[in-house]
Amino acid sequence: MPASLAPVVERLFDDAGLFPPAAHAMGDALARHHRARTGPHGRLVGPFLCPVARLDELEACVAGGSPRPPELGVIATAGEAPWRRRAMLRPGVVQLEAPLHLPVPDDAARLVRYVELPGRGDADAQVEEIAKAGARVKVRCGGATPDAVPSPRRLAQVVAACARLRVPFKATAGLHNPFCIQPNGKDGPGRPGQHGFLNLLAAASAALVGEGVDGLTELLGTPADKGDQVIVRIDRSSRSLVASIGTCSIDEPVGHLVELGLLS
Repeated sequence: MPASLAPVVERLFDDAGLFPPAAHAMGDALARHHRARTGPHGRLVGPFLCPVARLDELEACVAGGSPRPPELGVIATAGEAPWRRRAMLRPGVVQLEAPLHLPVPDDAARLVRYVELPGRGDADAQVEEIAKAGARVKVRCGGATPDAVPSPRRLAQVVAACARLRVPFKATAGLHNPFCIQPNGKDGPGRPGQHGFLNLLAAASAALVGEGVDGLTELLGTPADKGDQVIVRIDRSSRSLVASIGTCSIDEPVGHLVELGLLS
Protein backbone atom coordinates (compact mmCIF):
# COMPACT_ATOMS: atom_id res chain seq x y z
CA MET A 1 0.00 0.00 0.00
CA PRO A 2 1.41 3.44 -0.84
CA ALA A 3 2.28 5.66 2.12
CA SER A 4 0.50 8.55 0.44
CA LEU A 5 -1.77 9.11 -2.52
CA ALA A 6 -1.10 12.85 -2.50
CA PRO A 7 0.75 12.82 -5.85
CA VAL A 8 -2.07 10.82 -7.44
CA VAL A 9 -4.95 13.00 -6.24
CA GLU A 10 -3.34 16.38 -6.96
CA ARG A 11 -5.93 18.64 -8.66
CA LEU A 12 -8.34 15.71 -8.79
CA PHE A 13 -11.49 17.43 -7.54
CA ASP A 14 -13.32 19.97 -9.70
CA ASP A 15 -15.60 22.20 -7.62
CA ALA A 16 -19.28 21.69 -8.52
CA GLY A 17 -20.62 23.53 -5.48
CA LEU A 18 -23.22 25.38 -7.58
CA PHE A 19 -24.88 22.10 -8.52
CA PRO A 20 -27.21 19.80 -6.55
CA PRO A 21 -27.32 18.44 -4.00
CA ALA A 22 -25.24 21.26 -2.47
CA ALA A 23 -26.52 24.00 -4.82
CA HIS A 24 -24.81 26.80 -2.91
CA ALA A 25 -25.59 30.40 -3.71
CA MET A 26 -22.97 31.94 -5.99
CA GLY A 27 -21.31 34.08 -3.33
CA ASP A 28 -21.17 31.21 -0.87
CA ALA A 29 -19.83 28.81 -3.51
CA LEU A 30 -17.07 31.26 -4.47
CA ALA A 31 -16.08 31.75 -0.83
CA ARG A 32 -15.99 27.99 -0.23
CA HIS A 33 -13.88 27.48 -3.34
CA HIS A 34 -11.41 30.11 -2.21
CA ARG A 35 -11.09 28.46 1.21
CA ALA A 36 -10.52 25.07 -0.42
CA ARG A 37 -7.90 26.45 -2.84
CA THR A 38 -6.00 28.30 -0.13
CA GLY A 39 -6.40 25.66 2.60
CA PRO A 40 -3.96 22.91 3.60
CA HIS A 41 -5.16 20.63 0.81
CA GLY A 42 -5.48 23.24 -1.92
CA ARG A 43 -3.33 21.19 -4.30
CA LEU A 44 -6.19 18.72 -4.63
CA VAL A 45 -8.62 21.35 -5.98
CA GLY A 46 -9.28 21.91 -9.68
CA PRO A 47 -11.41 24.46 -11.54
CA PHE A 48 -14.62 26.04 -10.28
CA LEU A 49 -17.52 24.83 -12.46
CA CYS A 50 -20.15 27.32 -13.59
CA PRO A 51 -23.07 27.11 -16.02
CA VAL A 52 -22.77 29.48 -18.97
CA ALA A 53 -26.09 31.00 -17.95
CA ARG A 54 -24.63 32.06 -14.57
CA LEU A 55 -21.38 33.64 -15.73
CA ASP A 56 -22.79 37.16 -15.42
CA GLU A 57 -23.87 36.33 -11.87
CA LEU A 58 -20.35 35.16 -11.09
CA GLU A 59 -18.90 38.41 -12.45
CA ALA A 60 -21.34 40.44 -10.37
CA CYS A 61 -20.27 38.60 -7.22
CA VAL A 62 -16.60 39.15 -8.05
CA ALA A 63 -17.29 42.85 -8.63
CA GLY A 64 -18.91 42.89 -5.19
CA GLY A 65 -15.82 41.49 -3.50
CA SER A 66 -16.07 37.70 -3.88
CA PRO A 67 -12.77 35.99 -4.77
CA ARG A 68 -12.38 35.17 -8.45
CA PRO A 69 -11.60 31.51 -9.11
CA PRO A 70 -8.17 31.23 -10.76
CA GLU A 71 -9.52 28.45 -13.01
CA LEU A 72 -13.01 28.14 -14.41
CA GLY A 73 -14.88 25.38 -16.20
CA VAL A 74 -18.02 26.45 -18.08
CA ILE A 75 -20.96 24.14 -18.69
CA ALA A 76 -23.54 24.42 -21.45
CA THR A 77 -26.67 22.32 -21.89
CA ALA A 78 -28.54 21.24 -24.99
CA GLY A 79 -31.05 24.06 -24.65
CA GLU A 80 -28.42 26.74 -24.15
CA ALA A 81 -28.80 30.04 -25.96
CA PRO A 82 -26.23 30.67 -28.71
CA TRP A 83 -22.72 30.88 -27.37
CA ARG A 84 -21.26 34.29 -26.80
CA ARG A 85 -17.64 34.91 -27.65
CA ARG A 86 -17.06 36.76 -24.42
CA ALA A 87 -18.01 33.67 -22.43
CA MET A 88 -14.88 31.97 -23.71
CA LEU A 89 -12.73 35.01 -22.97
CA ARG A 90 -13.60 35.27 -19.27
CA PRO A 91 -10.49 35.28 -17.09
CA GLY A 92 -9.38 31.80 -16.09
CA VAL A 93 -11.62 29.73 -18.37
CA VAL A 94 -9.75 26.46 -18.97
CA GLN A 95 -12.41 23.89 -19.84
CA LEU A 96 -15.96 23.51 -21.09
CA GLU A 97 -18.61 20.84 -20.99
CA ALA A 98 -21.11 20.79 -23.84
CA PRO A 99 -23.14 18.24 -25.81
CA LEU A 100 -21.44 16.93 -28.92
CA HIS A 101 -24.02 18.45 -31.27
CA LEU A 102 -23.85 21.91 -29.67
CA PRO A 103 -21.75 24.24 -31.86
CA VAL A 104 -19.02 26.01 -29.94
CA PRO A 105 -17.21 29.20 -30.94
CA ASP A 106 -13.75 29.17 -32.45
CA ASP A 107 -12.43 30.65 -29.21
CA ALA A 108 -13.23 27.36 -27.49
CA ALA A 109 -10.60 25.47 -29.49
CA ARG A 110 -7.95 26.30 -26.88
CA LEU A 111 -10.04 24.77 -24.08
CA VAL A 112 -10.29 21.20 -22.87
CA ARG A 113 -13.76 20.02 -23.90
CA TYR A 114 -15.81 17.32 -22.21
CA VAL A 115 -18.86 15.56 -23.62
CA GLU A 116 -21.16 13.57 -21.35
CA LEU A 117 -21.81 9.95 -22.25
CA PRO A 118 -25.35 8.59 -22.38
CA GLY A 119 -26.19 6.29 -19.50
CA ARG A 120 -26.67 3.32 -21.77
CA GLY A 121 -25.49 1.99 -25.10
CA ASP A 122 -22.29 0.80 -26.71
CA ALA A 123 -19.54 2.41 -24.63
CA ASP A 124 -16.84 1.70 -27.22
CA ALA A 125 -18.80 3.40 -30.02
CA GLN A 126 -19.79 6.32 -27.79
CA VAL A 127 -16.25 6.99 -26.60
CA GLU A 128 -14.91 6.65 -30.12
CA GLU A 129 -17.38 9.26 -31.41
CA ILE A 130 -16.31 11.71 -28.72
CA ALA A 131 -12.63 11.03 -29.41
CA LYS A 132 -13.11 11.73 -33.12
CA ALA A 133 -14.49 15.15 -32.19
CA GLY A 134 -11.29 15.91 -30.27
CA ALA A 135 -13.08 15.93 -26.93
CA ARG A 136 -12.79 14.09 -23.66
CA VAL A 137 -15.43 11.96 -21.95
CA LYS A 138 -17.60 12.92 -19.01
CA VAL A 139 -19.26 10.01 -17.20
CA ARG A 140 -22.01 10.41 -14.63
CA CYS A 141 -21.49 8.00 -11.74
CA GLY A 142 -24.46 8.72 -9.50
CA GLY A 143 -27.92 10.10 -8.99
CA ALA A 144 -30.85 10.21 -6.59
CA THR A 145 -32.51 7.06 -7.89
CA PRO A 146 -31.12 3.56 -8.50
CA ASP A 147 -31.54 3.78 -12.28
CA ALA A 148 -29.40 6.95 -12.33
CA VAL A 149 -26.39 5.06 -10.97
CA PRO A 150 -24.48 3.10 -13.62
CA SER A 151 -23.76 -0.50 -12.73
CA PRO A 152 -20.16 -1.44 -11.98
CA ARG A 153 -20.11 -3.30 -15.30
CA ARG A 154 -21.34 -0.30 -17.28
CA LEU A 155 -18.72 1.91 -15.63
CA ALA A 156 -16.08 -0.75 -16.27
CA GLN A 157 -17.00 -0.76 -19.96
CA VAL A 158 -16.54 3.02 -20.10
CA VAL A 159 -13.18 2.87 -18.33
CA ALA A 160 -12.01 0.07 -20.61
CA ALA A 161 -13.09 1.96 -23.73
CA CYS A 162 -11.34 5.14 -22.59
CA ALA A 163 -8.18 3.17 -21.82
CA ARG A 164 -8.22 1.43 -25.20
CA LEU A 165 -8.57 4.73 -27.06
CA ARG A 166 -6.42 6.70 -24.58
CA VAL A 167 -9.23 9.20 -24.02
CA PRO A 168 -9.13 10.93 -20.62
CA PHE A 169 -12.42 11.25 -18.78
CA LYS A 170 -13.88 13.16 -15.90
CA ALA A 171 -16.35 11.55 -13.53
CA THR A 172 -19.14 13.34 -11.74
CA ALA A 173 -22.09 12.80 -9.39
CA GLY A 174 -22.15 10.51 -6.40
CA LEU A 175 -18.41 10.12 -5.86
CA HIS A 176 -18.29 11.36 -2.27
CA ASN A 177 -17.01 8.11 -0.76
CA PRO A 178 -13.58 6.54 -1.24
CA PHE A 179 -15.03 3.03 -1.64
CA CYS A 180 -18.22 1.78 -3.22
CA ILE A 181 -21.43 1.30 -1.24
CA GLN A 182 -23.63 -1.56 -2.39
CA PRO A 183 -27.32 -0.88 -3.20
CA ASN A 184 -29.62 -1.19 -0.17
CA GLY A 185 -26.56 -1.22 2.08
CA LYS A 186 -25.88 0.91 5.11
CA ASP A 187 -27.83 3.83 3.64
CA GLY A 188 -31.05 1.85 4.08
CA PRO A 189 -33.56 -0.02 1.90
CA GLY A 190 -34.34 1.47 -1.47
CA ARG A 191 -31.25 3.68 -1.59
CA PRO A 192 -29.09 3.48 -4.71
CA GLY A 193 -25.55 2.21 -4.52
CA GLN A 194 -22.62 4.57 -4.78
CA HIS A 195 -19.34 4.25 -6.59
CA GLY A 196 -16.07 4.99 -4.81
CA PHE A 197 -13.52 7.41 -6.19
CA LEU A 198 -10.62 5.19 -5.07
CA ASN A 199 -12.26 2.23 -6.81
CA LEU A 200 -12.40 4.35 -9.96
CA LEU A 201 -8.73 5.31 -9.77
CA ALA A 202 -7.79 1.67 -9.21
CA ALA A 203 -9.86 0.60 -12.19
CA ALA A 204 -8.17 3.21 -14.36
CA SER A 205 -4.71 1.99 -13.38
CA ALA A 206 -5.77 -1.60 -14.05
CA ALA A 207 -7.34 -0.77 -17.41
CA LEU A 208 -4.15 0.86 -18.62
CA VAL A 209 -2.22 -2.38 -18.13
CA GLY A 210 -4.82 -4.43 -19.96
CA GLU A 211 -7.26 -5.59 -17.27
CA GLY A 212 -10.50 -6.73 -18.91
CA VAL A 213 -14.04 -5.61 -18.18
CA ASP A 214 -14.65 -8.48 -15.74
CA GLY A 215 -11.64 -7.54 -13.63
CA LEU A 216 -12.52 -3.84 -13.72
CA THR A 217 -16.09 -4.64 -12.67
CA GLU A 218 -14.76 -6.54 -9.67
CA LEU A 219 -12.47 -3.67 -8.70
CA LEU A 220 -15.26 -1.12 -8.99
CA GLY A 221 -17.47 -3.27 -6.77
CA THR A 222 -14.91 -3.89 -4.02
CA PRO A 223 -16.24 -2.45 -0.72
CA ALA A 224 -14.45 -0.63 2.09
CA ASP A 225 -13.76 -3.75 4.15
CA LYS A 226 -11.45 -4.85 1.32
CA GLY A 227 -10.16 -1.36 0.67
CA ASP A 228 -6.51 -2.40 0.86
CA GLN A 229 -7.06 -4.48 -2.28
CA VAL A 230 -8.25 -1.32 -4.03
CA ILE A 231 -5.57 1.09 -2.81
CA VAL A 232 -2.70 -1.17 -3.76
CA ARG A 233 -3.85 -1.09 -7.39
CA ILE A 234 -3.67 2.72 -7.64
CA ASP A 235 -0.66 4.39 -9.22
CA ARG A 236 0.05 7.69 -10.95
CA SER A 237 -0.86 6.27 -14.35
CA SER A 238 -4.51 6.43 -13.30
CA ARG A 239 -4.48 10.21 -13.78
CA SER A 240 -3.65 9.89 -17.47
CA LEU A 241 -7.16 8.44 -17.70
CA VAL A 242 -9.09 10.02 -14.79
CA ALA A 243 -8.59 13.71 -15.54
CA SER A 244 -10.77 14.88 -12.65
CA ILE A 245 -13.78 14.20 -10.47
CA GLY A 246 -16.54 16.77 -10.15
CA THR A 247 -17.93 17.09 -6.63
CA CYS A 248 -20.29 19.55 -4.99
CA SER A 249 -18.52 19.07 -1.66
CA ILE A 250 -14.74 18.91 -1.93
CA ASP A 251 -14.46 18.68 1.86
CA GLU A 252 -16.05 15.20 1.85
CA PRO A 253 -13.61 13.26 -0.36
CA VAL A 254 -10.64 15.19 1.03
CA GLY A 255 -11.81 14.45 4.57
CA HIS A 256 -12.02 10.74 3.78
CA LEU A 257 -8.48 10.76 2.39
CA VAL A 258 -7.22 12.46 5.54
CA GLU A 259 -9.04 9.92 7.76
CA LEU A 260 -7.49 7.06 5.81
CA GLY A 261 -4.03 8.57 6.24
CA LEU A 262 -3.50 8.74 2.48
CA LEU A 263 -2.37 12.38 2.31
CA SER A 264 0.44 12.23 4.83
